Amino acid sequence: MVSDFKTRSTRWTDRTLSILRASRLESCEKELAGLGGCGLFDAETTDVDAERLFEISWMAEEEKEPRLHTIEEMRKQVLSHFVAEYALLSPEETDLVIKLAVLGGEMPLYDWNDLIPARSLIKRLWCQVDPNRKDWILMPRWACLMTILTTASDDVKRIHEIVERIVETVDNTLYLAGAMPAETVIRDLAWQLQGTMAADQLVLYSRLLKASFETMIDQEGRLMLIHPGLADPRGFLQRPERLTISGDQQRMEEIYESLMEVEDPLYEKMLDVIQQLTRPEAGAEDTVEDLMLLAKQGAPVQEMREVLASRIICLPTAEMLSALADIHDRVPKWVSLNMARMQ
Repeated sequence: MVSDFKTRSTRWTDRTLSILRASRLESCEKELAGLGGCGLFDAETTDVDAERLFEISWMAEEEKEPRLHTIEEMRKQVLSHFVAEYALLSPEETDLVIKLAVLGGEMPLYDWNDLIPARSLIKRLWCQVDPNRKDWILMPRWACLMTILTTASDDVKRIHEIVERIVETVDNTLYLAGAMPAETVIRDLAWQLQGTMAADQLVLYSRLLKASFETMIDQEGRLMLIHPGLADPRGFLQRPERLTISGDQQRMEEIYESLMEVEDPLYEKMLDVIQQLTRPEAGAEDTVEDLMLLAKQGAPVQEMREVLASRIICLPTAEMLSALADIHDRVPKWVSLNMARMQ
């Protein structure tokens, strides 16, 4: 999803992944609450509703020239792209669409993990918020039927496998680098999807990335993919010492594996000393992940201590402070990580 990073606190203790994730989900929940109204395929929808639906859709970000829209043309556009677009959903969207199809096209959004994929499906104009039940999402019957039929396609299964593999690679690369240009991934998608029904679907590739990752537009006007724990993306993208992303997938995987050899022992050491000692609302694994990501961004050790102290039910022990110092000193920083150091 495209995010606004302008109003974040400057305190590292307010910018952990856990806090950023909760803030992102709360924002998405509020946005969904304001998206009620008729859907694109409702019988009562008319051209009076066209501009409202256009403005909440991905189309509003993609069309360059302003113009008036009609419900008929928007329906044709959605229907003509449905199969290829279904094949290019994010893994989370795919799971939610299949659940909707199995449940007859309606379900409550009680699981916060469903909020962001629900938002994207609404922007695709496949779904809508139930106007009578604000925490329910609806999908038309034709889309349920098409989902069931399309899921069985061997071509779609192959594309889903490619998409899942690329999404995993991007996740790993963002953990290595903090950010990367979307165009790098779009080129990889275009190459790997040659000969499939999803070939040359550049607009749908872009939607896939916006649905799968945090994004922003950099100073050069490029769409950038952002690690969800990156607290100051704009400042980070202006640093000249950022890691240059290689187009060699195998090489990036080797670097990631090398990084895990360094970080896994640090993670396990901290997890071992705080296990069973975190507060009910703060899991041990989430706490260690937050500390690792703060270290990657150069957070001062004192603020990392404050984060640790806020998550446990006792005073930090000597073993905890030792494990924290190791994370602070030995986790490679995003601004200093480069190919030479990882070789």
